[in-house]
Amino acid sequence: MPKHYAYGKRKELQVAEFLERRGYAWQRAQGSRGPFDIAAIKGQLRLLIQVKATRRRTICYTRFTQNEEVALIDTAITYNALPVLALVCGNYVWLVSVPDDELFIEGSLRTLKFCYPYES
Repeated sequence: MPKHYAYGKRKELQVAEFLERRGYAWQRAQGSRGPFDIAAIKGQLRLLIQVKATRRRTICYTRFTQNEEVALIDTAITYNALPVLALVCGNYVWLVSVPDDELFIEGSLRTLKFCYPYES
């Protein structure tokens, strides 16, 4: 598994566990090459989340292309879900609603609680 993919997958799982600690049930999209990486639900609230992560000290919304944004919004409409962008910088995450850029939730990520099997 290439380094960048492994890093991105680990951050996706850390974001998922972050949400789980806040009462969300979640599932990672297989392959994570589609419009969203994580689907999460808490009560009636459904989230479709695209994760963008970096090892750098800063991250910005521009890493999320217009095509990715449109695909996420269209898919969220299909599933009656809220489209969310998770910006991960190191071990901190900001979850921002798309397309209105409102901060949904933020916080520190933890080391993975579980060992997840390899997925292609």
